[in-house]
Amino acid sequence: MSNYKIHTATELWQKETCLPSIPTFSQNLDHILANGGVQLGSLTELLGLPGTGKTQLCFLLPIKICHFSLQLCASVQIPKVLSGLNAEALYIDTNTNFTPTRFKEILTASLLKCQKIEPSYLFNEEEALDRLHYINAFGIEKFCACMNRISVFLAEHPRVKLIVIDSITFPFKEGISVQKRTGLLFRQMADLQRIAMEGLIAVVLVNEMSTRLGLSGGAVVGSLGDAWAHRCNKRLLLSNPSELGGSRLALLLKSNNAPNFVAKFQITREGIRDS
Repeated sequence: MSNYKIHTATELWQKETCLPSIPTFSQNLDHILANGGVQLGSLTELLGLPGTGKTQLCFLLPIKICHFSLQLCASVQIPKVLSGLNAEALYIDTNTNFTPTRFKEILTASLLKCQKIEPSYLFNEEEALDRLHYINAFGIEKFCACMNRISVFLAEHPRVKLIVIDSITFPFKEGISVQKRTGLLFRQMADLQRIAMEGLIAVVLVNEMSTRLGLSGGAVVGSLGDAWAHRCNKRLLLSNPSELGGSRLALLLKSNNAPNFVAKFQITREGIRDS
């Protein structure tokens, strides 16, 4: 009995609702995520076809697959005077999606917006860039080595409050059987869930879409199978309907604390914004 504590439902509810979040710079997206953004202590999966903005939301890049995760890497630095985290991010790149020039553009625009709201807030661009840690994890060996040492890295960098893996699918595309892939992925996911909860860190996993063949034809689904879909706390599907012009749609497919809902957003020169 001394190794664990029994909580009441009230305690769990209070803990879940008081956890900070990383805003997306889109009120529509923050609203459907239900916590004012991507919540710390959780795993969020971004799904979408190329061009829908997955990487940009984590960083901020005009290239097709790079929008969602890039914005978050900038947003995690919002100062505490504006109720932000004033924290750092770790970007694990498995597919050469990261572009430093685009991240710098998004980061500067995001922090200048903060400065307009609170003129007393001053930031140094070089120091702000230093708050993003980048790891080249191309190939299954490098990726597994990175995952094995991630706890050591976080112990040395306690201000990291966001981990982005872009993409979780790419290292496992070749040279590994489905059985080995499943075993590796689920062990790594268990480690990431522990890291997220114990360190109060938001983990964002970019995933790709694939075609599943059936008796009546094919369907476009998230890669890595159905079992994988249950490992994340939230799944966000991004799409780029032609009839909306430059706007994108985000559909919350799964959430532990919010109903399924759709939000409209745009990818601008400054990053993720409302339409």
